[in-house]
Amino acid sequence: MKIMYMLNRFFGRKKETSPPDMKDVFRGAGCFKVPESVYNGYPAPLPSVPPLAAYFIRFLVSENGLDMFFHVLVKLGYKMELDLNTQILTRSGERGSKKVMLFLHPSFAGMLISLASDDFDVIATLQQKKFEPPLPSESFPSIDPGGLGSLQGDMEYWWVNLWFPFWQALSLERQSALDLDPEWREFILMHQQYEPEIPPG
Repeated sequence: MKIMYMLNRFFGRKKETSPPDMKDVFRGAGCFKVPESVYNGYPAPLPSVPPLAAYFIRFLVSENGLDMFFHVLVKLGYKMELDLNTQILTRSGERGSKKVMLFLHPSFAGMLISLASDDFDVIATLQQKKFEPPLPSESFPSIDPGGLGSLQGDMEYWWVNLWFPFWQALSLERQSALDLDPEWREFILMHQQYEPEIPPG
């Protein structure tokens, strides 16, 4: 099974005990403002957090998507160590001062990619590639979506942070063409207006 191959490959990676602080990694990156147009694509950056001179994105991919992600970084001039799940990459060539801080974590039958970067070429290229997460039936093979009430725990995190941002970014044609089980399609349509409870304070 492909996902087992991916997880085996991941768990063979070296573990870093304490990743460096992002503020230190991107210190001196200069004035930094994320263009508004970038927020309209997928994956979209999270709201910027000054004084971090970098954008931050998080998205879920299948094994094929992970290979495509690696290819994007290599093509842009980033050298990677495939046995590390946390690493800082520096771009070679004329834009050698640009950096990517990368975190990989197997989750929801795919790979959760989190990265911070001061390189807009990275996010522009990622948004062109049309990455897709595993289907809901792959991420939750033992769950009957028709029997779900309010979302909580892992399901809430997956919906709010990973699946719904992907779904919203799709055109109506791509939404219709997605190979979803009817029960999961009904679940998505029913939860499109879902807003997670925000604890007081």
